[in-house]
Amino acid sequence: MLTAAVAGCASGSSALQAPATSFISGYVRPNGRVARTDQGNDTVSEGQAYGLLLAEVTNNPALFGRIWRWTQDHLQLPGGLFAYHANARGQLLSTEPASDADLLIAWALLRYQGPDAAARHQAGRRVAAAVLAQEVISGPGGVPVLTAGPWATRNPASLNPSYWALPALTSMSELTGDPRWQELADEAVVLTERLTDGGKVLPPDWAELTGGGQLTPVSAPNGIASQAEYGLDAERTVVWFAASCDPNARALAGRWWKLLQRPGRSQAMTLQVDGGIVDPDAAPLALVAAAAAAQAAGHPGASAGLLQSAVAHQHSWPTYYGGAWAALAPALLSGGPLDSWC
Repeated sequence: MLTAAVAGCASGSSALQAPATSFISGYVRPNGRVARTDQGNDTVSEGQAYGLLLAEVTNNPALFGRIWRWTQDHLQLPGGLFAYHANARGQLLSTEPASDADLLIAWALLRYQGPDAAARHQAGRRVAAAVLAQEVISGPGGVPVLTAGPWATRNPASLNPSYWALPALTSMSELTGDPRWQELADEAVVLTERLTDGGKVLPPDWAELTGGGQLTPVSAPNGIASQAEYGLDAERTVVWFAASCDPNARALAGRWWKLLQRPGRSQAMTLQVDGGIVDPDAAPLALVAAAAAAQAAGHPGASAGLLQSAVAHQHSWPTYYGGAWAALAPALLSGGPLDSWC
């Protein structure tokens, strides 16, 4: 067993089990590699992190072990972080780490309570230390800020608010005994409030932070978009904030519901940060994010309906990313096994 709480939630709720089991059967290979079958059959460290967390949701320590071994064997770098991109044979396509995956992998390892727990916890502590050493900068007033990766720590620093997984950051503070993790969580809320004008606009996919404290929404570093947008990165921010123990974070997520409940917005793949529609095509993560915002705003019925729509869309048009978030969202929200320790 992974934990008694996880076992109880997982065994007692098919709503949690079914999307997670579907993701595992569709995208996790027998050797523990999480394959993006709709994106050339490659693998990203983020996917391995999702696989570890969903192995926990389904109370499957053997699967957790296989996913961790593949991740460790093929992606872990000498400094303790993980290369973010590999092909189907496990050959690295990029040696750059991504802090969202590094954080979630550390969280999954430190939460684990099954066989070989001591070794998993030791590995998790190593990853956690590497994140703090290589992916964190000193922000305004000397407060630590999680950047997008080691490459993103220059001035201005590159930030991806969706990497600020608040439940993980808060839990890491308790799991490691290091208060810097809670400081990272607290500053993430402060910065996101600034980026979104207190919830009047949606979080951007990307932002920049100068050494002088200037914070600016920006377009994605890969140049795909010409302006700051709320897309398949930023939608995760809403889920993380709605699942947070921090009442300010949950309140912020609830205020985003005012924009996301408008016609066409809740399912649109990409929006402008003011809510204008950029790409109206439906995406499971967009629906999941709207569901999280609705829950945070006190509308459980709307939230449940949007989560059901996300699962239905994933069933009809399956994708790796949609499947991951259709499975993770119910586990993170409303008392699921990955819900915050509040």
